Amino acid sequence: MKQIHYIVLIFTVLFTMSSCEDFMDIHKDFIKDGEIIYSPKVDSVSFIAGEHRMLFRCWFYKSPNVRSVDLYWNNNQDSLITSVMPSAGIDSIDVLLPDMEEKSYTFNIRTTDMFGHKSLWTTDFGNAYGASYQATLADRRINEISMVEKNGIIEGKVTFYSAISLQVRNQVRYEKNDGSVSIVTALPEESEILCPDAKVGSSFETRSFYIPEEEAIDTFATEWVVSSKNFPVVYMYDRSAWKALAVSDETASDGGGMNAVIDGNLGSYWHSRWDGGNVP
Repeated sequence: MKQIHYIVLIFTVLFTMSSCEDFMDIHKDFIKDGEIIYSPKVDSVSFIAGEHRMLFRCWFYKSPNVRSVDLYWNNNQDSLITSVMPSAGIDSIDVLLPDMEEKSYTFNIRTTDMFGHKSLWTTDFGNAYGASYQATLADRRINEISMVEKNGIIEGKVTFYSAISLQVRNQVRYEKNDGSVSIVTALPEESEILCPDAKVGSSFETRSFYIPEEEAIDTFATEWVVSSKNFPVVYMYDRSAWKALAVSDETASDGGGMNAVIDGNLGSYWHSRWDGGNVP
């Protein structure tokens, strides 16, 4: 019985040695020239969109020996080698990529250290924008145009519908009473633009600004468009400080009371007594 155990043990050892030799054969091609030393990979990257350009942003972590960031695109037909000397902690670089055709790109990035070692590849994506994107943009829609008076100053007021996504500001260009031209700006969350000293009955123009992506480095503006309606020739005085001082009579059943006459709300009303009593 012991003899059988010895025979099994011998076969097991021989099989294990053979397996190890086969395992080493697999790796011989990879280590025949010695071990491979890699430069540290970039910690993270991003490509920020612009108009026929992009901003390449790259972060390093504990990579003081790195001496260049090697960037390739268009199937590695185009490249940019940027010299760097990152610190021993967290560090970053920004590199502008100009003259980029309007399209989507795939980028391959690696580093080279001071000894000539290359890092493993990092792949990321980015977009450049131009005329095709510009052609998709539209002005913010106008809801209402009016003239208002406040503190003795006549102002044109342009009220917009809600702004759409990635719209960053809107402008109105108009003529003032002295003949000069002025431009006023509103943010997307603002629904109104006031145009101080706007000329009554005059025309005006609008345009809108967009970014193609969040954090984009360039904005795109629509062309100036003349509004289909002018500022009106009539306007309402500011009645916020007005008060009705006296009336002939006032009762609770007579509508909103005497101040309803000047509250600017066509849905409210007031009238004097019309039934019963002595006619004043």
